[in-house]
Amino acid sequence: MDWVYLIAAGCCEVVGVTGFNQYANQHRRRGVLLVALGFSASLSLLYLAMDTISLGIAYAVFSGIGTVVSAIIGVLFWREHFSFRRMACIGLIVLSIVGLNLTGGH
Repeated sequence: MDWVYLIAAGCCEVVGVTGFNQYANQHRRRGVLLVALGFSASLSLLYLAMDTISLGIAYAVFSGIGTVVSAIIGVLFWREHFSFRRMACIGLIVLSIVGLNLTGGH
């Protein structure tokens, strides 16, 4: 169940970052609400996940989900630059997270 919490925490972080982007670019008040809800939920879920998952693994997965999903959302919805190099680097982040998990850091 802790892994479910961790994945949900990473997804909630993306909600918070999306709120930052909405407020910064369009000054939508809804962005402030997304920031507050997204980050408070993400940190609460991260706390629950770390009951059995070590700090290094939990934070790597948490921030990796946030980084990868935010970059993909940026390309798909915010018209950020797409390149195969950028996607390859995102792939390296995913491989690094998988590598950390394979080292037995539970």
